[in-house]
Amino acid sequence: MYEFKLNKQSELPYCKNGWRGLVAERWSELLSDYEAWQRENPGEIVVAYRSRQVRRVETELGRLYVKKILALTDASMSGRAPISFLKWVLRPSRALAAWRISQQLLQSGFHCARPVLAIRKRNALGYPHDVFITEDVQAKALDELFANMNVGEKTQLADLLGTELARLHQAGFVHGDCIMRNLCLDKDNNLIYLDNDRSKKTGLGVPFARSLRNLAQLGYSARRTGADAEFVRLMYNTYAEVANWTQQQQKNRIEKLEAGIEKRLELRRLADLRKQN
Repeated sequence: MYEFKLNKQSELPYCKNGWRGLVAERWSELLSDYEAWQRENPGEIVVAYRSRQVRRVETELGRLYVKKILALTDASMSGRAPISFLKWVLRPSRALAAWRISQQLLQSGFHCARPVLAIRKRNALGYPHDVFITEDVQAKALDELFANMNVGEKTQLADLLGTELARLHQAGFVHGDCIMRNLCLDKDNNLIYLDNDRSKKTGLGVPFARSLRNLAQLGYSARRTGADAEFVRLMYNTYAEVANWTQQQQKNRIEKLEAGIEKRLELRRLADLRKQN
């Protein structure tokens, strides 16, 4: 039996055609029958993998992004990852987890896509499908913005990323996939976190290994987006200052992070060469 706790009056329970979860009150009438709504509003595919799909849908209340999650990984759908398959079948709804973490981020003063609908349905054999719908954040992702930034803007961005990621970790949050395309800047220069279905709240402060993983993800993603090593170093130095690392910690940790990034970049370069040959 599913049990959903309402965090606010703006959240309503959703139950229709086997789908159960939560819906934002503002959107409850429009999405009163999700299956009928999606048939009438197929939208435009923006991400398509075997395990998940994202569509952009225009509505009279605003633009929505509809994420359908069919499995943890593509491999689990082909039988090549049985552990991932079992985790997906047995674990609680990822859509509901994304709803909760999004609400926690917003309530803690961070910016993310506002959740609209989070539902799960199991088929006759018990296999689950999740749907998570969010409002459009009305901002471009950093991987789109970066190429058109001047030197001063890139410097400001590196400083902002270091500051905000340290602040996120100090508040006890860790992002599930901290890469440039999952971060946006709005017109007020606020950093917005997207794709939060794997993000976590760990309490006050984030375990060190998880914080380093976010830093490594973002540093590598920035380099792949076109940032140079100095951009990443500035981002890391700002993070270290905000996180109150000692000078020795700052030196050792940043050197380790940078070495890991260079190794990944070289492995990627070799992989690309093999594809060409």
